[in-house]
Amino acid sequence: MTPTATFRISPRDFELANSIVDVIRRDPSLCTEPVCVDVRDGNVTLRGTVSRYAAMIATCAAAEAVPGVCGVTSDLTVQIPGPLRRTDDEIRDAALAALKWKACLPPGSVNVCVRDGSVTLLGQVDWSYQKRLAEQVLEPLDGLTSICNKLCVSDRQVEMEVLRRIRTALQVAAQAQADAIEVEVRDGTVYLRGRLPCISGRAVACSAARGHPEVRRLCDELHVTT
Repeated sequence: MTPTATFRISPRDFELANSIVDVIRRDPSLCTEPVCVDVRDGNVTLRGTVSRYAAMIATCAAAEAVPGVCGVTSDLTVQIPGPLRRTDDEIRDAALAALKWKACLPPGSVNVCVRDGSVTLLGQVDWSYQKRLAEQVLEPLDGLTSICNKLCVSDRQVEMEVLRRIRTALQVAAQAQADAIEVEVRDGTVYLRGRLPCISGRAVACSAARGHPEVRRLCDELHVTT
């Protein structure tokens, strides 16, 4: 059975659904999966069953890559065929090997729990990319039905991300303050006008203006608002 699209939809959604189906059919690893594509106002819902967890991930990625798609919801179910089935212990061993040799994570840093083909990752990694990588290297494993990634990222990573967010916020605030200042120059005299939210911003603006070698006089007409 090949992927199909629903038909009682608007012409635009119908065209979008067919485009998604065409993309899936052209992929040799997905063309035989019985996937149904439903589109409503550009929002895609994928239904049906797939034979591998990797096929479910690839199907969603294929739909998301089609121009015009607003969002993708997966109602796909992974049903492992007999030849690809593995015991939970076999899946766990394969997962640990993949984490060690493909994700290059130190042994013991990630705890792998498997129940009925569903994998849960527990533990802590140093960087956020390692958390993503740990999940990615497990996706192709045979017998896998789902992945629940509960890995935590170290405090060092969080500190760096929080600092970056603070710097970005300060840059945005500084840009907003700079945009609020009107600058006029007449015969070497600089006139600063506008409204700023704090005294420190006013002081910085005046100091920067005075520091220009061609500025002979500064006329501060800025106002600080609370």
